[in-house]
Amino acid sequence: MTTIFTGISCSGRKELMHDFQQLCHGRGMDVRFFNVGDMMKQTAAEAGIEFTEKVLDSDQPVLALARRAALYEIANLAQTNEHAMIGIHVCFRWRGILIEGCSYRDMLQLPADMFINVIDNLQDIIHRMENNPQWSGMQQDEINVWLDEEEFLTKQLAALCNKPYYVVSRHLSLEHLYDLLFTPHKKKLYLSYPITLLQEIPEQIREIRDFGAELAKDFIVFDPLDIKDMELAKSLEVLDAPATLDELDRVTIDRIKTRTISRDYQFIRQSDFVVVVYPTDKLSPGVLSEMNFASRYNKPVYAVYAHERSPFFENLCEQIFDTPAQITDFLRRTY
Repeated sequence: MTTIFTGISCSGRKELMHDFQQLCHGRGMDVRFFNVGDMMKQTAAEAGIEFTEKVLDSDQPVLALARRAALYEIANLAQTNEHAMIGIHVCFRWRGILIEGCSYRDMLQLPADMFINVIDNLQDIIHRMENNPQWSGMQQDEINVWLDEEEFLTKQLAALCNKPYYVVSRHLSLEHLYDLLFTPHKKKLYLSYPITLLQEIPEQIREIRDFGAELAKDFIVFDPLDIKDMELAKSLEVLDAPATLDELDRVTIDRIKTRTISRDYQFIRQSDFVVVVYPTDKLSPGVLSEMNFASRYNKPVYAVYAHERSPFFENLCEQIFDTPAQITDFLRRTY
């Protein structure tokens, strides 16, 4: 099995792959991990070409040749192992323009079985870039756009190869990542809950996430709060009165909100069903939108809701339960 891991610079992709490599090797698996950037430098050095830290300033044809040579070597080496994990950039944001990280033709060299795009909190990525000489000049909005581009192009490559595609948080548990790759029968769920409504009641959010951790013993759980970009958006709005926010901050805030919606919808797409925990009788547009989205994509929705039930709410659910214990028992018996 060959898995392609993508992710922008400082996204935590390399760190996640490193940790996952240790897990796999600890289990005695015949798996080899490759980082295309490192292989490019190695193959270029063998040809007498030394890339500097500002490698993206190199001629694009030279970079393309080095990448193709690296991928050719990786494809050959990967044949000697049962599993191969390959880390690569699909694109780069560099000096205000978009640069190719790999091409469709490059991907056809690799017998990829799955594509995984690794993401992290925007604030954490910004912090890492600020402390990295190569990326310290990147603007918040530019990073935001790059995250979108990397995710979109990864999805297109997966579609080209007709292979599964997932977006995962850098903070996804290694056990979940292992199951995603090697336990195909294990079901995946999206945990939906009214985050905005409960932001003043953090203990309820903790209880719901603890419930998600309990479900994670039997299922792969995608939790929207694994990525906390909305906290950054809110901090930008609170930092200054709305009237004094500059245009760049407004654009960043709007894009963070849009990306949050898009990402959570992708979590639903890649899940087998949705579990809604709705501990309040107040309206949550976000949860209802996610339920509607799941319904349109034929994803069963199961809810924990102990209040008076609207027929509109009931219409979006396969089944409604009064307590987390009831739904847990049902899911374990059913899936």
